[in-house]
Amino acid sequence: MNRFSSYSSARPLLMALLLGALATGCGGGGGRDPILGTGGAGAILLAPPGAILPGAACPVAAATVPAVTATDPSNGNQFATTSTSGVAGGGKLITATFSLPMNPATINATSFSLAPQGGAPLLPASVSYNAATRVATLTTAAALIANTSYTAVIQSSVTSAAGTPVGCPYAWSFKTAALAAAGSAPVNLGLAAPFGIAATAGVTNTPTAPNTTIHGNVVLDPVSGATCNLVPIDAAGGFGLCAGSPPTINGQVISPLFPADGGATSRAIKADLQAAYLSITPPAGPPAAGSRGGATAIPAGTTLGAPTGSARVQGDNYFVPGVYQSQTSILITGDLTLDALGDPNAVFIFQSSSTVGSAAGAAAPGPHTRILLAGGAKASNIFWQAGSSATLGTNSDWQGNILAAASITMETGASSCGRLFAGAFTAGAFVFDSNVVSVPGHASAPPSCQ
Repeated sequence: MNRFSSYSSARPLLMALLLGALATGCGGGGGRDPILGTGGAGAILLAPPGAILPGAACPVAAATVPAVTATDPSNGNQFATTSTSGVAGGGKLITATFSLPMNPATINATSFSLAPQGGAPLLPASVSYNAATRVATLTTAAALIANTSYTAVIQSSVTSAAGTPVGCPYAWSFKTAALAAAGSAPVNLGLAAPFGIAATAGVTNTPTAPNTTIHGNVVLDPVSGATCNLVPIDAAGGFGLCAGSPPTINGQVISPLFPADGGATSRAIKADLQAAYLSITPPAGPPAAGSRGGATAIPAGTTLGAPTGSARVQGDNYFVPGVYQSQTSILITGDLTLDALGDPNAVFIFQSSSTVGSAAGAAAPGPHTRILLAGGAKASNIFWQAGSSATLGTNSDWQGNILAAASITMETGASSCGRLFAGAFTAGAFVFDSNVVSVPGHASAPPSCQ
């Protein structure tokens, strides 16, 4: 959440907040505006977002006078998601943080309101207050409308726990993102679709408890790469002895040794994997020319994601469906939100000229890298193309399919809802260390992994 902008920084949004109604400051009498309440003598137009409405006597700012210090969505945010994953009815959470402990009884659907530009206030699903964080939350009853400006208002009737009112209504605005115009074409994985893991230079599994688990099939090819901890796998669809540390698998291991068709199946799967890799690779590569052009550039020298609770910023920690390209690498640190904007078939493609990865973090509930899905986004429709290798840092929560030209490493405790294909274009090993990898929608995968 960001702190409010000053009056001057809010001026560009003035017209979006002129609701065509009159409102006073804290006086009484007169007509009633549907959002700001009762007007009075000397009524004025709504002030810019984030500014206290001028008018009748507002108290001089003092340590005892409560104030709104931050909101989410933040003031002037042009990229707010229309809904929040996990909220009943696809509703959206609108929050305001106060400088002092507040009286919960004064924070309700009357004193905390939200309305589309020029429209009547929405009937919220709930309005609540968390005393520990000093955060008031308005939960909308349904997802917001795309590409629409909204105004949120905290009324002057809200008081601190000591009974001191905020003084005057406080307003801010944000705009929901537009729906993706055409979106990106689906990615055809062919015979590789049921597979959670692919490698062309063998698999290494570190014997850290709990043992690595794979929900889906594995393909290893060629025969020189059909090894687990440098030990040849079996010819019955498993990892074999694996030097005493085979991963747990809810599926089969396909290789030149299984099934008994001379490697025809594993070669066909590898061919489809390479075709899928090139289908999401930019025309200039690397490592070879692909067919997925028209990407939006991700600035070089930056990482993606932000600490939990940060305001969403398009192109940094918030993305809508589309194709995005980094001429260097892609490293995710903190939270990254992918918002399908209500389209469950929306496709996200991230192209890296070098590596793809996530920063190391603490075990939950400690801070760690997370990819968060909103607006109906599905891991099955998210693709990460690595021009070289990929590394998922300690305890990362990954979403989406990684197709890496070379190797993939999962550090201790990292998990992925999404296929991880190493060696999509060259020799590529796969390294495990107490991980979980799930094919989205697999019968044994977590129910949320789709």
